Amino acid sequence: MSTYVIVEEPGDWPCHADYLLTARTYLQHGLPTTGGRPRIINLCRSLEHLGAGYYCSLLAQARGHHCLPGLQAISRLQPQQPPAKLWRKLQGWLAQQSEDRIRVRAIFGQCEQSELAGLARYYYGLSQLPLQELTLKRGRHGWSVRQQESLSPLALSPSEKALMVQHAQALVGTGDEEQTAPRYQLAILVDPNDGRASSDALALERFIKAAAAQGIQAEILPPSAIERLPEFDTLWLRAETAVGHYTFEFARRAEQLKMPVIDSSRAILACSNKLYLYELMVRSGVPMPPTTVVTRRGRQHVDELVQRLGLPLMVKIPDGAQGRDLAMASDDIQLARLLDEGLARSALLLVQSRIPAEFDWRIGFLDGSPLFACRRYRPEPGNRIRRRKHPLDMSRIEALPLSDVPERVLQTARRAVHQLGNGLFGVDLRQQGQGCVLLEIIDNPWIRGDIEDREARDLYERLARAFRQRLENRGQSTPDRP
Repeated sequence: MSTYVIVEEPGDWPCHADYLLTARTYLQHGLPTTGGRPRIINLCRSLEHLGAGYYCSLLAQARGHHCLPGLQAISRLQPQQPPAKLWRKLQGWLAQQSEDRIRVRAIFGQCEQSELAGLARYYYGLSQLPLQELTLKRGRHGWSVRQQESLSPLALSPSEKALMVQHAQALVGTGDEEQTAPRYQLAILVDPNDGRASSDALALERFIKAAAAQGIQAEILPPSAIERLPEFDTLWLRAETAVGHYTFEFARRAEQLKMPVIDSSRAILACSNKLYLYELMVRSGVPMPPTTVVTRRGRQHVDELVQRLGLPLMVKIPDGAQGRDLAMASDDIQLARLLDEGLARSALLLVQSRIPAEFDWRIGFLDGSPLFACRRYRPEPGNRIRRRKHPLDMSRIEALPLSDVPERVLQTARRAVHQLGNGLFGVDLRQQGQGCVLLEIIDNPWIRGDIEDREARDLYERLARAFRQRLENRGQSTPDRP
């Protein structure tokens, strides 16, 4: 990817550089090269409406260039208040300040005040503004961010200018890129310290190679680098997802930046709650195990549950995907105890008939089409509700070619995933006689080297093509049902 820095006048930049363009040159003549998808760093003195900086971002969008900041970012500079967690970290430092107004300068998400580094990173990731100033003001109810505005390079101190040049040159690179430079940049969110990652190093290595063949440069992004999202074109979540988790924040932030995401925040919401998924599937006619919703008020009807659903029974807390927060009751006493335990944590529980089977099917789907197939031989659930360390560590997995999957299993899986629209999903099913029932749908399913991909030779190529298609179709409407 070729990267250029745009300024209003050559003197606005502290040093001579081949990557430097004036706004006039860019607006009138475009870029000197056309290889790959160029990136523009817009450092004009002002980004106000109808100014030179505004038009640079406007034409960058029209020309298909990756621009920092994007047009939408500079069109709405109304400061959004940072999350409470970030505010709490600042309270001690803010309480020591004698002034009621503080100005914070953020240069590519970095600032010279170490105490405010988290705030600077947050607003860079949110707004994409390389040079910005935040105004914090103390009011009757505490501190708040009152103003957010872009900074001119001319307004920077010598140390701030040095920081600006350092970060810009890091984005520009060495300048040795050939015409075959990647057209797009993809971030893969992975926590290197989390053993529950959805893909291992081998799978990621294979995907990065397949992405490169599609003109996509993929880079591993840790959870601490959310402020770097504006530097990329698209995002793939490869950490275990949950609502309220950092993965959910990454997905939402990327969507605010109009970046294609696999999987979206909507997919995380839909798949992370078993009650939502159950209601959606039943309404759509997708077969599921016989299920009853139990509330705290209806807790006492243990006999009715056993009579209606039989034994053994699965007790599930709705907000817990991928096989966690469930337990099995083999008799009335265990069921009563599990209901008490579960209802102490959740206002609702799902109680399901347990369908005996040697294994479950896991069918991976990408944009509505089967991607891979596995048999998962799970151990018997325990009789206490607890969060397992990781379901994969408790299963024996056997990969099969899609051609070996019974047609009724594929049909049920296809009907189920159709209700969620496009995305990457894992559909868990269990055969029951001549039929098949849905157990769960997982967003962001596990894909590990020589496990899920063993019998799916084109898995990574299909994933890379899916990202490429999303990038080329940005701005067009796509199915989004949840």
